[in-house]
Amino acid sequence: MRHFLSATAISLGMLLSGCATTFTGQVTTFHEWPQQLSSTSYIVERLPAQENNPEYKVYEEELRQQLGLHGFQEVAAGATPALKVNMQYATSPSEIQYSMPWGPSMMDPYWRLHFSRAYQFYPYSPYYFGSPFYMLRTSDVTVRRYYLHQLEISISDFSNGKKLADIKASTEQLNPNITESMPYLIESALKNFPGQNGSTTNVEIPLNKN
Repeated sequence: MRHFLSATAISLGMLLSGCATTFTGQVTTFHEWPQQLSSTSYIVERLPAQENNPEYKVYEEELRQQLGLHGFQEVAAGATPALKVNMQYATSPSEIQYSMPWGPSMMDPYWRLHFSRAYQFYPYSPYYFGSPFYMLRTSDVTVRRYYLHQLEISISDFSNGKKLADIKASTEQLNPNITESMPYLIESALKNFPGQNGSTTNVEIPLNKN
């Protein structure tokens, strides 16, 4: 039992202390992308709430860069584009993970509570008085709250409003701030554009952005 507990603690410690070198996300794509498109010119269409949002405008510039890498050309002011692009994003609390020093972590997908202490079991010793069962005491546990960052990019025909592509990208991160994840979410969403219609894929991108 002692060797088992030691091995479990070491394995868990290595897992929690490891540094991620890639961004991992999930991308779902639905599209009716034409095989022959006469023009890939576009404008980014903002929602009223996005017009005076400095944070959104930073992400919009990242979107423009990624669209350019995939052959899209933004039109000059006053020109008529072939496509319009919309972008929305959001963050919501996800899972809480509890990591015990004596065993594997436990997930709590249902109860959204923040516990800081828990019961810990110790093997029976003949020097303990009482019942020959496991002794109990409270001990600190590691609590981790994950956050779900989500991005949606829609591309529509400018002339008639028909939606040609709807792409959703998401990732779970410890950081509640979506700012660091947005460049990777945008890159993930457009990585294999237009992709297979109705598909959901896992995407990994090296963490090389500053």
